[in-house]
Amino acid sequence: MKQFFAISLICLLIACSTSKQSIPILETLPKLTYQQMLEDHDTLVSNIKQTSPMIYFNKEVRGIDFTQHATSLRKQINPKTTTKQFLQIVNKTLFAAQDGHTGMLGPSGLDEMKKYGIPLGAVRGIDSTDAENSYKYYDYLKNEVYAKLDLNLNYTNGEYYNLLPFSYKGKNYPAAMKLISCNGIEIHQFVKSLTESASPLRWDRINNKTYKEDFYRYSEIYKNNKLKLVFQDKGFDEHKLNIVKNDTVTFLQKKNWKYAYNGPKDTVTTHYFEKQGIFYAKLPRMDVQLGDSINQRLGAVINKHKINAVVLDIRGNGGGYDQTYNNALKSIVKDTLRQNVVLGINWSPYTRTYYEYNRDSIQKEPLFTFKVDVPTLKEPEMFYIKITQAAVVPDSIKYPFEGKVYILQDRYIFSASSNLSNLAKNSEQLISIGETPDLLGGMQRSPFVMMLPNSKVIFRVEPQIDFTDNKTVEDTFKNNVEYPIQYSIDNLYLRTTTKENVFGKEFLLNDDPMFKKVLELENSK
Repeated sequence: MKQFFAISLICLLIACSTSKQSIPILETLPKLTYQQMLEDHDTLVSNIKQTSPMIYFNKEVRGIDFTQHATSLRKQINPKTTTKQFLQIVNKTLFAAQDGHTGMLGPSGLDEMKKYGIPLGAVRGIDSTDAENSYKYYDYLKNEVYAKLDLNLNYTNGEYYNLLPFSYKGKNYPAAMKLISCNGIEIHQFVKSLTESASPLRWDRINNKTYKEDFYRYSEIYKNNKLKLVFQDKGFDEHKLNIVKNDTVTFLQKKNWKYAYNGPKDTVTTHYFEKQGIFYAKLPRMDVQLGDSINQRLGAVINKHKINAVVLDIRGNGGGYDQTYNNALKSIVKDTLRQNVVLGINWSPYTRTYYEYNRDSIQKEPLFTFKVDVPTLKEPEMFYIKITQAAVVPDSIKYPFEGKVYILQDRYIFSASSNLSNLAKNSEQLISIGETPDLLGGMQRSPFVMMLPNSKVIFRVEPQIDFTDNKTVEDTFKNNVEYPIQYSIDNLYLRTTTKENVFGKEFLLNDDPMFKKVLELENSK
């Protein structure tokens, strides 16, 4: 069972896709025959269908039919198709899977695959020399698929807005304009149509809208080398922007704070609000030592002051190790916080070979089953893992605390931080406040790394889906929040441009809508 639940450094590193590799000569791309391209594409589609449960969720719940897209893309391959054109077809097919863990490996991922994944057996059927082509493919696609434009768009409350004022070709555009159309099509309908061009598309369940804030970075949407955008300002005046591919805009105001995932240099911040009796801790990522640090600081304060509530701020926390939040909370939880986890994996020839399982071995293993009592997917056939997991275990050293623990989250949580959010939903002591990531969440595992036989394209696919606590199939999306709070565009503008520390005591008290919700809930007790 170790291979099922260990989130190793190897696989986290393989997931990365940036590197400082030099750009190779594109003319050295291998020549592929028509039959080789067909074989590779058929292999790609077959492997995704066999291993990805996400494409079946997308079809049943979101109406995204991977097979339909893959079939259409295969028809674009003909005897005159070049290797470059074929690479774009492969890339679009991977995009059509619409899963953030499914796609080609980039240079950094290839480096780590060679250094760790292959020698340690985490990657099978691939030799280090096989990676040579994929470095070239990455450089080609990086320059061909993506444009340089950055508009700093933000999606909130069901709409797109430009966060900062900017100028383009001598004309100034104000901040907080609402984007209403692209290339003559209403913006939400336009972005929804980009299944093969942009991935992963986020799904706003509250407004039932598909969105991607940087959709304009995908070169394919530029018509005749131009992108036509129409904005509407606060006075309802329209601003038409026809921007040339690979042009850039000039921002007219400095961005002092980012609204995104935290970086490796972000550190723990703690405060004690004496009047309210609240201990606040910002946890930037799930590093075990950061959880220990929060626990120690909490202990130092709680031994001197009365603490009515604890706030654990995981906004921007991209994940890491689940042990982190156990260490942060273990001295204040009343009881062990458990989850009855239900995980699904496709029952296919590929997965059976990979895990060396057959029906008899599944039926003999007490943690495995072919039937569960929660809503799952209509297809494919799956086997399930059922375990009771102790997510937070009380420590022998208990702090004098009987209050609530509020989890503040935004759109930028993932992996272990997303697991904490899910845990809060099922715990009376933990309460989640804020935004949902709008990406398929839950407990995932290390992606399968595979290679196409002729082109040697190396890609990965997420093989696991989380059905824990499902009441409906749609609940598989996970990442619910108990008290939804969405930033207004004015608040996002303030958070981005203020010189004040947005995680400081004054900003939290006066200008942070999520922290204000904590105060409201505490005052109502």
